[in-house]
Amino acid sequence: MLSLILLGICGQVGAQQSPIVRVSVTPETVSVGESAELRVTVLVPTWFPRPPVYPAFELANAITRLPADSSYPISERIGGETWSGITRNYRVLPLMAGTFRISDQAIKVAYADPGAAPVTVDVPVPEIVFRGSVPAGAEALDPYIAGRSLTLSLNIEGDTGALAVGDALVVTYVADLEGLPAMFLPPLAPDMQFDGVSVYADEPQVEDGVSARRSEKLTLVFDAGGEFAVPGFRLEFWNSASGAVETATVDGIRVLVAGPPAAPAEPEPVAPPPGRRVTVILAALLVVCLLGWRAIPVAIDRYRAAAERRKQTEVYAFGSLRKALKTRSSAVVYHSLLAWIARLDRQTDARRFALEFGDKSLCDAVDALSRGLYKNAEDVVDFHYLKTGLSAARARYLKELSIAARRALPPLNP
Repeated sequence: MLSLILLGICGQVGAQQSPIVRVSVTPETVSVGESAELRVTVLVPTWFPRPPVYPAFELANAITRLPADSSYPISERIGGETWSGITRNYRVLPLMAGTFRISDQAIKVAYADPGAAPVTVDVPVPEIVFRGSVPAGAEALDPYIAGRSLTLSLNIEGDTGALAVGDALVVTYVADLEGLPAMFLPPLAPDMQFDGVSVYADEPQVEDGVSARRSEKLTLVFDAGGEFAVPGFRLEFWNSASGAVETATVDGIRVLVAGPPAAPAEPEPVAPPPGRRVTVILAALLVVCLLGWRAIPVAIDRYRAAAERRKQTEVYAFGSLRKALKTRSSAVVYHSLLAWIARLDRQTDARRFALEFGDKSLCDAVDALSRGLYKNAEDVVDFHYLKTGLSAARARYLKELSIAARRALPPLNP
């Protein structure tokens, strides 16, 4: 009986002792692009009936992460007694140079009080101070990129060895960085503008994981033949493993496209001297006055006829569809889609065309457009995907049309 009383007294004395919270940061100065380890240890005189509740330890211009399996139990002798504890390790990643300070934080700790309900208290966290610094030699990097490795790649989807007018090539620029988050990776794809090539860009994809990744996909549709250069790219970064500025590069490619080349741009006219300019203007006015009353009506009629013929072409209808997609109006887009489908050299509808030259996702997008038209639910229509998906499907349609036309040509020497 006496031993039970003594045990109860010892338990009450242990429960009256306050929990202990210890913190440490290693190293106290860390390079931007690397992480410091923030170690938080909580000790109680008995045991934990439930886990402590930690603050977020969030900082401006820094990222705090809790890796997997970062918490583990410990025990420690304090005042001749064994205390139970939990240690948790955070990784803190400074995003810029400066002093970082975490203060006025508390951990909610619950610990057992033998013979009574568990005790819950808020234990203050000691102030945490560490510094972030830009390594010497990396101050001139713009943008500043740091990590243990940076890998660039240029991925090509399509047969680069047998391209013809109407074909499409999908080019994806990718950067994988083991260090800073993906938001620090700058735009990758160069500004590509080619005569005879239509370029359609998807939204950049940014993701963080074991390594940070940014990818940018471009679809090149060849409207004319010739040789085209898809450029590579390069990025400088601070390699935290080697302690030096390094350059990651990826080479571009050159592709040959069979077919007639793009029409050359007309040269800029050379302006005549001022005196001759007046003479030319007066002569031109005289010719207009003499012949205009006959020639102008004829020219206007021919221009109107040519414009009307152009409006009946598939190229004009698809251009109108692309303009309509910018309005993000289901009614306008659906009307333009039907007008374009009607200009194709086959009897089909929008849904069958999407299935034949696109995929199930494009078909679903066309169905969503139709539903949005009749139910006034435009927020469910992915207009950006419709633009890219229809452009790629049109490229495949034009390629098939071109192949069929070449097969139908008679032999050169019958």
